[in-house]
Amino acid sequence: MTRVRLEWDGKSAEVPRLRLPLQVVETVNSPRADRGSLFEANPAGSDDSGWRNRLIWGDNLHVLASLADELAGQVDLVYIDPPFDSRQDYKVRIAVGDGANSADQELTKISSIVEEKAYRDTWGKGVDSYLQMLYQRLILLRELLSERGSLFLHLAPNVSHHARAILDEIFDPENFRAEIIWQRVTAHSDTKDFGTIHDSIVCFSKSEKRIWNPQFRPYDESYIKSHYSHVDESGRKFRLDNLTSPNPRPNMTYAWRGHEPPAFGWRYSVETMTRLHSEGRIWYPKEKSKRPQLKRFLDEMPGMPLGDVWADIFPVNSQAQERLGYDTQKPETLLERIIKSSSDEGSIVLDCFVGSGTTAAVAEKLGRRWVAVDIGRFAIHTTRKRLLDTVGCRPFEVANLGRYERQAWQSATTGEQYRAYLDFVIDLYGATPVEGFTFIHGTQGKRAVHVGAVDAAVSHAQIKDALDEARSAGYHTLDVLGWEWEMGLHELVQDEARAAGVRLSLYRIPREVMDPRNIEAGEITFHELAYVTVETKLRRRTVAVTLANFALSNPELIPASVRSKISNWSDYVDYWAVDFTYGSGGDTDTFRNAWQSFRTYARRTLELTAEHTYDGPGSHTVLVKVVDVFGNDTTTSVAVTVP
Repeated sequence: MTRVRLEWDGKSAEVPRLRLPLQVVETVNSPRADRGSLFEANPAGSDDSGWRNRLIWGDNLHVLASLADELAGQVDLVYIDPPFDSRQDYKVRIAVGDGANSADQELTKISSIVEEKAYRDTWGKGVDSYLQMLYQRLILLRELLSERGSLFLHLAPNVSHHARAILDEIFDPENFRAEIIWQRVTAHSDTKDFGTIHDSIVCFSKSEKRIWNPQFRPYDESYIKSHYSHVDESGRKFRLDNLTSPNPRPNMTYAWRGHEPPAFGWRYSVETMTRLHSEGRIWYPKEKSKRPQLKRFLDEMPGMPLGDVWADIFPVNSQAQERLGYDTQKPETLLERIIKSSSDEGSIVLDCFVGSGTTAAVAEKLGRRWVAVDIGRFAIHTTRKRLLDTVGCRPFEVANLGRYERQAWQSATTGEQYRAYLDFVIDLYGATPVEGFTFIHGTQGKRAVHVGAVDAAVSHAQIKDALDEARSAGYHTLDVLGWEWEMGLHELVQDEARAAGVRLSLYRIPREVMDPRNIEAGEITFHELAYVTVETKLRRRTVAVTLANFALSNPELIPASVRSKISNWSDYVDYWAVDFTYGSGGDTDTFRNAWQSFRTYARRTLELTAEHTYDGPGSHTVLVKVVDVFGNDTTTSVAVTVP
C-alpha cells in the first residue's frame, strides 16, 4: 500500500543507537542499606517487579536508545511537549532569597547553550532540522511503547500539521486516535490575523489494543436545566429514561404494579424491576395510561463524554499555586486527563522533554510508574524539587549517561589518542598545550592547567599530584578542569593548596563542549565551582549539620537590581541535601538523599540545620550537596565519629 510521506532535506530514518549504561548519581527517599542498582531486581523503594522511578539528565536521543534493552515494548504512555516555536525564549523565572516572591527579586534564566542549540536553535536551519530531530525520537519512542501504548505529541499549530504526517508514517494512519484542540487562552486583541489561542495534542496508539479509559466533564448548567428537571423528595435531581424494550422480548411481557406490559415487553426482569422499585428508582405516572419510567440521578452520572476540543482547562497563570516559573509550563489538570485516559495504575509513563516536571508529578500522584528525561540541568533540579514536594512521593533515582556518553564523544571527536583530547580541552579553555609534564597539560600565561579525564571524577590525589608538580615547576597558580568531582574534596584541596603556596581554582568542563555547534559559535564558558562550608555538632548519637557558608561561583550572572536586595549568602541556595552515611558499603558513586530542604515559589524559607541519629557507635562520612539558583550543584564532606 502506498502511503503519503513528508519529505525534507536531510531526512534519514537512521537513528544513533549508542546504548550506554545509565549511572545512578542520587537516590531519593530510599534506605542505603537496601539500595540496589538501576537494573537490579527489587531495589529498595521499588515494586514487586523491581521497578524504581527515575529522573534522567542527558540528550534524550541517547537516553531513549539506552533504555531500549530494558523498556522496549513496556511503556504504556508517552507524553512529550517539545519546543516548537523559534520565537519562544523558553525562559525560566527564578526567585532568589527568602523574600523573593515579588517580581523585582526574580531573575530570568535563559535556557543554557546546550538546551538552545539542541532544540530551539534547530529552527535556525529551518524546519528541516527540527523535523529530523523529532522524527528520530518518535522512532525510538514507538519502540518503547507496549502494544497497549499511546503517544501524545503536544505542539502549536505552526508545526502540528507536519508532525501529523510524520506520525502517520511511523505509527500507521490506522492508529491515529485524535487531534485534541486545547484552547489555552482567550481571544487576543490583535486583529491583524486570526488569533492563535490553541495548541494541538496529536494522539496515536501503537495498535488497536490500546488502553482506553473514557473521560467525562461535568454537565453545564444549561444541560442540567433542560435534561434534569425533576427533583425527588430528598432534593436529588433526575431525568426520566425508558423502561420499555426496543425489541420483542416475550419473557418480559408481564404486568407491573397495575401497568400492562408494553408491546415488546419491559427492559428488565421482574427481579430487577423489584430491586429498582425498592431503591426508589422508578417513577410512576398518575395516569394509568402512561408507563413507569426509570429515574437517572444526576449525582450518579459521570458527566458528558469528553470530545477532542478541550476548552475547560486553563493555563498556568502567575497566581497559580503550581507555578514554577517556566513560560511553557503545562497545567496538572491537562496531564491528569491524558494520563487517566490512556494508562492504568502501575503503567509506565515516559516524558523525554520533562521541563518543569508536570508529567512526572502527575504520574506520581496517580500511582503510575514514570521515567522523566531532560537535557537541561535546571529542568532536572526543578523536577526533583517538585517530586519531593509531592505528598507521599515514592523513592526515585536521579541518573545520567555520565562518563559513558563522554567516552563515546571523545572517541568520535579525538579518537583514542588521550593527548588529542587534552589538547582539545586546553584549546577550548584558551590555554596552550605543554609537553614534558605528567599532571600539567597546559599553561595560560603564568597559570598551570590540569585537565581531568572523561571517564573518572577528579580526585583528591589527582589534584595533590598536580599541585606538587606545579609548585616544583615554579607555578604559583593552578587551574583544574573537570567533568565530575570526587564528592566533598573542595575544602580539603584548598587547604593543601594554601599550604603549598599555590592558588588553586577548580572549573567545571561544560557539557556544551560535546556539541560542535557551540564550539563553532564560540559559546563555551568554564565556570568556577562554588564553595560550601558546613559545621557539625554531635550530642551522643545525634549529629546536627548546619550549612555555614556558600559562595556562588558566578554571581555576576545575577542582575545588579536583584543582587542589591540579597542580604545573606543563603539567598543563593535553592536546595541542599545530606547523606549522613556516605560511602558505607564501599559505595562512593551515589549520593543518598536522606534529608533535604529547598525553596519553592510558594515556600521561600530554607532550613539551615539537619539532624540525624545513628543506630550505634562508628565513624561516618557526612556528605552535603548544595544546588544554587541556577541548578548547579556543589558538595562538601565532613567526618563524624559517634562514640
